[in-house]
Amino acid sequence: MRKNGPGSLLLQILLLAFVFGSCDEHFLPTELTLPTINGIVIEANPHNAFAAVVTIRSQNSNSAFVEFESPSGEAHRTPTGFFQEGSVRIDILGLQPATLYHVRSFVSSPSGASVQSTSLTYSAPAESLQLPSLSLRSTNSPSPGFIMLGIISNSPPSPKAAALIVDNTGKPVWHRKFDGQVIDFQPQPNGNFTVYSWLDSNPPHFYEMTRGGVIIGEYAAGEPNSTDPHEVRVLGGEYYIMGEEFRSMDLTSIGGMSSATVRGITVERRSGPVSLLHWTTFDHFQITDASSDISLKGLNVNPWHGNAFDLDTDGNLLVSFRNSDVVTKIDAATGAIIWRMGGKNNEFTFLNDPLNGFSHQHGIRRIPNGNILLFDNGNLHTPPVSRAAEYSLDESAKTATLVWEYRGSPELFSSALGFAQRLPNGNTLICFGGAKRILEVNQAGDVLLDLAVDEPGHFPYRAFRIGSLY
Repeated sequence: MRKNGPGSLLLQILLLAFVFGSCDEHFLPTELTLPTINGIVIEANPHNAFAAVVTIRSQNSNSAFVEFESPSGEAHRTPTGFFQEGSVRIDILGLQPATLYHVRSFVSSPSGASVQSTSLTYSAPAESLQLPSLSLRSTNSPSPGFIMLGIISNSPPSPKAAALIVDNTGKPVWHRKFDGQVIDFQPQPNGNFTVYSWLDSNPPHFYEMTRGGVIIGEYAAGEPNSTDPHEVRVLGGEYYIMGEEFRSMDLTSIGGMSSATVRGITVERRSGPVSLLHWTTFDHFQITDASSDISLKGLNVNPWHGNAFDLDTDGNLLVSFRNSDVVTKIDAATGAIIWRMGGKNNEFTFLNDPLNGFSHQHGIRRIPNGNILLFDNGNLHTPPVSRAAEYSLDESAKTATLVWEYRGSPELFSSALGFAQRLPNGNTLICFGGAKRILEVNQAGDVLLDLAVDEPGHFPYRAFRIGSLY
C-alpha cells in the first residue's frame, strides 16, 4: 500500500524546489499551489451491492484516485478520476458484502503535488441478494480477470436473471438488477457495458451503462419494429442493432397457412432517430431458406432468426442467421449480400472439417488473426454435438478451412445459446449455454477453467472475459 504522510509531502516539495532551483529564474513558479480536500463522502452504490461511490470535493486539484484494503490485507487501487467544478466521483468495484474496507483518497494538483486524505472505513452492505449459483468444477491457471454473464431464465420473470460478473472461482463480484429478463450482456469498444432488458415497464431494448452501473444511453431498433435481444455495437454517436419485423403472409404455396405471421430480422445502423442503414431479410432471403427442422406450417413462422453480427475488418457486416444455418456478409453501405456461408444457398467449400460446416450457430466474430470464430450449436450434426469452431476463409476462392475446434471432453451439447471468445493470449472462452458450462481452453484443448451454472432453470446466454472491473 502506498502511504503519504507529512514527511513524504515535504520531501516532494523539497524535490520540486531542487529541480526548479537549477533552472533559469524565469522558469521559477511564483507560488506552489497545494491541493486541499474539503470533503469526502462514501456511499453504497444504489445499482450494485458489490460497489461503492466515493465523492471528493477539493480545491487546487485536477485528479484523484482511491486505495481500499480488506481485512485480509488485499489492497486495490482505482483508476484516476478527474475533477470537474471542484468535485470528482470514483467508483470502488468488486467489494464483498458484509466486509469492512479501509479507504484512502489521494488528490493531486496541476503542479504534481499530492495530498492524502484521512483514512476512512467503509462497510459493504450485507444485502440479501438473489443471485444464481455457480460452482467451480476445475481450474488450471486460467487467464486473469473476470467473466461477464447474462443469466437468463426459462420461466421469466425470475429474480435470479441478472447481469452478473464473477471471478475465476465463480464468486460474484458485480451485479446489476433489471426489472426484466436479462439476455445479452457484453463489453463495448468504448469500455462501457450494454445489456438487453427492461426497466419501469418500458419496452425491452439495450441499455448502455458505466462500469459503475449508471445508465448513460439507450438503444432500440427503428419503429415499428421491436428490438432484437441478441446484439448491439456502440460506436461513438452511432450504433448497429438488429430489429424484429413481423409480416402477415400467405404461405399456402409452400404448405403453410394463408395468414401466417412471419418473423423477419432487420440489421440497422442508426444515429439516434436517424436511420443510416435498414436491411431486412424480407428483401434478401426466401422463407424456404429455413433449415429442415424449422416448421413453416404454423401460424407463427421464424425462418431466419438472426442471433449475432460483427463488423468485419473491411467495414462490412458478418451476420449469423441460426434458423437458416448461414453466416452472411453484407455490404454495410448498400445492403447487398457479398457472400453466404452455410445453409441451402452456401457458396463455400468446407475443408478439413469432419462435420462439413456448422448448424444453428451463434456468435460470429472476426478474430485478430483474420479467421472467423463461432459457436456451432450443432443441432443437425449426426449425432448432435456443439463446439467452438475457427475457420480460415479464402473469400475469393470461397473456401472455409477448419483450423481449430473444441467440443468438450466428454463432448458437450448445447441445443441453444452459446458463444466463443478468443482471448489475447490465444486461449478461448467458450459458453456452452444450454449445457450451463463456461470453459476456458488453450490451443491444445487443455481445460484451464470449468464453471457450471447450478441454478435450476437458469442458463448463461453468453460469456465474456474482461481483464478488470474498471
